[in-house]
Amino acid sequence: MKSIVSDMRLSEQLKLLAKGIHPETGVVLDDSSLTNRPEVIRSLYDLSEELLRLEKPKKSIRKREPKVRREINMSEGKPPKSHFPWSGDEKKLLEETYKSNPNIEQLANSFERSVLAIAVQLQKLGLISEEKLESYRER
Repeated sequence: MKSIVSDMRLSEQLKLLAKGIHPETGVVLDDSSLTNRPEVIRSLYDLSEELLRLEKPKKSIRKREPKVRREINMSEGKPPKSHFPWSGDEKKLLEETYKSNPNIEQLANSFERSVLAIAVQLQKLGLISEEKLESYRER
């Protein structure tokens, strides 16, 4: 049988303790319980709030506006379009450009992506081998 506590967040368990309730059984704790001391109650509530703040999922970079994502990428030392999806037009342009200029490092700069991202797309387009792609993964 599954414990009630396993379905409950730690922050919720701490709030129950602060209210003088045993989180597993739901039984009210004795007045002599350590959890009924004012300083412990305050600490349990503070911990609960801090954990609740940490449990909330952070806003994903992918949900931000493209301009903001580009700025974050650059501030982290990544290419501006790192982890951006490739449009069909970009893939077509990459294919055409690669055929006239097979320098992957230059392509990475002009497409504002990493060398590995360019190599992955080129391999998906059938323009480089899996072995050549792996050589870029190892860099």
